[in-house]
Amino acid sequence: CLPHFYPEINTFQDFQVGYKIHGNTGERITGIEKGDFRENWFVICSGYSNDPFFIDINERQKNFPVYFAWLGAGSWSPIQLSNTIKEFTDQLELLKKIELSGENIQNKLKDNFDLNNEFWMEVYNAYEEYKHE
Repeated sequence: CLPHFYPEINTFQDFQVGYKIHGNTGERITGIEKGDFRENWFVICSGYSNDPFFIDINERQKNFPVYFAWLGAGSWSPIQLSNTIKEFTDQLELLKKIELSGENIQNKLKDNFDLNNEFWMEVYNAYEEYKHE
């Protein structure tokens, strides 16, 4: 569920296809109702299953908190992952460092991530499953 795909600098708008723009028709598919993907949300990366990680462009004054939502759930229910885009980058760097260190990943996740957050608990569980394979 961690980021797997990242847009290239010249393809950032193309990276929004499937979230903000219909892939076949080019029609805008954003809305203002609960569960709609919003026009002001921009996908900055996506997971292996194309679950989006995104920012709300209107939250510049907050330094762009990063959100995540499950693709294919029928509606978009954002989960805030970090308070700023910088914090999100730091979280990913820490995960990379932990993986490379060979240390107990679950203990490091418990120490450094909010496991009351649905997403980070999913990451924890994924590492737990991987450990037992």
